Amino acid sequence: MSGRVGDLSPGQAEKLAQLKVNLKDIKKDTYTDQHYLRFLRARKFNLKKSEDMFRKNAEWRAKNKMSTFLDDHPLPEAILKYWPNGTSGVDKEGHLVVIMTIGRIDARGVLFSLKASDRETVGIHIIEKLYHDARENSKTQGKYIEGITFILDMEGLGPQILWKPFISLWNEIMVIMEQYYPETVNKVFITRPPAIFPLTYSLVRPFLDEGTKSKVKILKSSSKWQDTLLKYIDDDQLPKHWGGSQVDPDGDPKCPSKIVLAGKVPESYYMKDQLFEEEALSKIVISSGGTKMLKYEVRVPESAIRYVFKTDEGDVTFSIYKKIKSSEGKEIIREEKKYNCHVIPVDGEVEAETTGFYIFCFGNTSRMKSKTLSYQIEVLEPDEESLEKSELGDDN
Repeated sequence: MSGRVGDLSPGQAEKLAQLKVNLKDIKKDTYTDQHYLRFLRARKFNLKKSEDMFRKNAEWRAKNKMSTFLDDHPLPEAILKYWPNGTSGVDKEGHLVVIMTIGRIDARGVLFSLKASDRETVGIHIIEKLYHDARENSKTQGKYIEGITFILDMEGLGPQILWKPFISLWNEIMVIMEQYYPETVNKVFITRPPAIFPLTYSLVRPFLDEGTKSKVKILKSSSKWQDTLLKYIDDDQLPKHWGGSQVDPDGDPKCPSKIVLAGKVPESYYMKDQLFEEEALSKIVISSGGTKMLKYEVRVPESAIRYVFKTDEGDVTFSIYKKIKSSEGKEIIREEKKYNCHVIPVDGEVEAETTGFYIFCFGNTSRMKSKTLSYQIEVLEPDEESLEKSELGDDN
């Protein structure tokens, strides 16, 4: 049995009735059987866990004044214009279809355009708006429609998505959705995943519960992925770019009138926040005219290395190379360049497609005084499950 209204086993029906009794002290007229069942399914009909989750949800919504949250916390203009998101229609079962061009997102631009204090409210607003739209969709169709079908387009995804502050924001959004918006996800289609996708997914997957993971379908970058979408979504409910028939009045097949396609965020929106935790940085002193070389071993192919660094005063040179085992030579990964990084920290990522030792080289350009370098460098490895899912795909 699915655990939904009209499709309950006797045991499930008994758990539903008991949960309503247990929660009678916070019962509201807006709480329907469908509402209670979302929490029961999210906790596999464990009565105690479902009740705990329900009470935490009610307390959280009251604390954050969710009835007026969207009006009280409007999205910044940069998010409205450059956060990839948009509804194209509904799938064959009536769920809203939300398209997100994740591969085009400007991770730094988005975060630089937010005050640190605004990041949580932005994440909550994004999810609450989706939840609101799903409820409005039920009203429009005259029946209860649970969940949203997501299409996450990964075309253009690169190592810039691995920037730690952005991954942290994304995972915060995932945690909020899992904890306070159970059963919001109907299906998730990952389209056109590039080579770096397994690593990206491995950083997000731990924040998803097993139910959500089971709803993810990874579609390879073959000609069949659009056909797969059309098995679940009628063509008049999809932009032409994703296999449907919708186009904008000017003929644009991506329908930017409906779908925010992301892209580069203009620097005029930047807040210039320093997006790392000072206490998490290591420190080294580089003597006048000297260099420091930091060696990191990559043990798993298709890994990535992300970094952030700054100085207490003045500039440094920075380069990255990989040692070639068979000779004394080296492969240049980042050409040497001078960075004036005591004003704005330098951060970035490099793809480590092959195993070996990667050398991060810092040079003090001053001949008169030493400099203190603060830095964080970490190797990110894709886990085996993410690699396996990406290799198998799901075009059927």
